[in-house]
Amino acid sequence: MSRNYELDRLKAEQESAFQRKQEAYRSYEYARDRANAAYDAMQNAWEERVRARERMNEEYESRESAFEYHDSVWEDYGRIRDDNNSQIEALKYDADSEHQAMRDCFERASEAYEYGDRSEAPMWSSEGHEHKERRDELNAEISRLAQEVKDARAHAEYYAPRVDSSAFESAKAAFERAKSLHESAQSEFKSLKEQSDRLKSTFDALHAEHIRCKEEFHSKLEEVKADNQRRRDKILDKAEIYGSARRDAKIVEKADKTVQIYHGGLGKGDGLGHGHTAIDKSGEITYDRDAFTEHGSQNFKDKKESGWGPYIHGTIGDQEVTLRKGIGRNAGQVIISDGYVTGKQFRKAHNHYGDNDKTRYPNEPDRIEDSSKHKNDHYYTGPGH
Repeated sequence: MSRNYELDRLKAEQESAFQRKQEAYRSYEYARDRANAAYDAMQNAWEERVRARERMNEEYESRESAFEYHDSVWEDYGRIRDDNNSQIEALKYDADSEHQAMRDCFERASEAYEYGDRSEAPMWSSEGHEHKERRDELNAEISRLAQEVKDARAHAEYYAPRVDSSAFESAKAAFERAKSLHESAQSEFKSLKEQSDRLKSTFDALHAEHIRCKEEFHSKLEEVKADNQRRRDKILDKAEIYGSARRDAKIVEKADKTVQIYHGGLGKGDGLGHGHTAIDKSGEITYDRDAFTEHGSQNFKDKKESGWGPYIHGTIGDQEVTLRKGIGRNAGQVIISDGYVTGKQFRKAHNHYGDNDKTRYPNEPDRIEDSSKHKNDHYYTGPGH
């Protein structure tokens, strides 16, 4: 059957789409792994931040204990300071919680909007503003309490030496560094996660494109198979080949529009003992030999009246050809009416050859041997005219 170039094009498109999908997946996989590594780093930074806060709190508690030994001058200041600082720390913790909750809500609102769930986005946005207002209120209260402690400290410092808070300050600085590292790691993770999500979307789109190309190719393939099967059935119907011989029959369509069908052989259509049916370009059967029957002119369907005798199935070297022995005015000549010899095609009524006319055909002749019942006849060919 002839090659289907549309099927070839669809196959090439499918393979190209597959390659694009694979490249997109590799890019996404790399970005995903980087995002996962960034997430692990962020979690480690968070754990360090928690430990730093605990150390800072411990130093704070130590400093608070030291104040118990101060002169009575610091008692009023200590009371104010302790009460206020305790509240400040709690408020800071609450303010941090409210701030984080605000950020989480705004991020969720942004994500909901980005992924098309716009009905949920306003809810998260509204909740985020509520957390923001609460945070601002807590920060204002923290500022007020801090100012009150500052005023009381100024008064106490006038009457007594200040307490050494270097250990606490060091722990606090360590906490701030841990906090900064965590926020940096968090920002890095968010950036890589967004990149990973974009590449995942690209991969999903290319994957869908590959599936579409694959389905289009297979749809066309089934169509081509059905067309080829219909053409095969039409040829085999014309040749009247049925049963098991039909299933294994080998069809060869020649460039000159003739069709050769080999059937009934052992193991496969053109196997040992195969039959042979030939159909010319006009759709007429010109040769029909059943499997395991004799070769010979009896298998030819010669329907034309001319100066040429019956068909003879012959060979030149190891190439099969169709011959006819001349009669009447063509007596003494042989025509090669169909076949291929050393790459050259001989067509019907194309080349005539004399029997022993060496003067007319000076070139060294090739020997043609009949493979049918005329196997003892020999014909010599020279140049055509």
